[in-house]
Amino acid sequence: MRHGKTALCLLLAALTAAVLSGCAGGGEAGPDLDPAEMVRAMAAADTTLPDMVTRSSEDEAAKDSFTYLSDLDYGKVDAYCYACADAGTAEEMAVIRLKDRSDAAAMMDSLRRHLEARRGSFQQYDPDQVPLVDDAVITREGRYVALIVSRKNGLAQEAFRGFFPNDQ
Repeated sequence: MRHGKTALCLLLAALTAAVLSGCAGGGEAGPDLDPAEMVRAMAAADTTLPDMVTRSSEDEAAKDSFTYLSDLDYGKVDAYCYACADAGTAEEMAVIRLKDRSDAAAMMDSLRRHLEARRGSFQQYDPDQVPLVDDAVITREGRYVALIVSRKNGLAQEAFRGFFPNDQ
């Protein structure tokens, strides 16, 4: 009986340690970063951006605003921030925090479709903007997906990646 209690205690201790180590690593969800803060940092990295209009998951019409950016089911989105040029030029930046990182590829595909539509629009009414759309960056880190359409995509992408540890 004594050995049974000892074995049970050791088993419970091992299970507790396994659960705690899983929680310490952030699990599947990863960190809870603020997409609005991330977009602000990305925009600050590119000093050539025009005035931008921002929409986010904090807005009253968040779901409707999101449909302009993406056709992904809004139920898969945990939070987002989207900024686009106020003057109707091609510059835009977005960060989407998904509920599940397994939806990141679908989110990236949706952003590619968004860019295709934007490219078509600009070909019609402002062809000078098409190169910005063609050079757009769509990137991800864990459950975060970013869209960057700017003259300094690389700097904005560095700002986005700066929110994540190098070992991820």
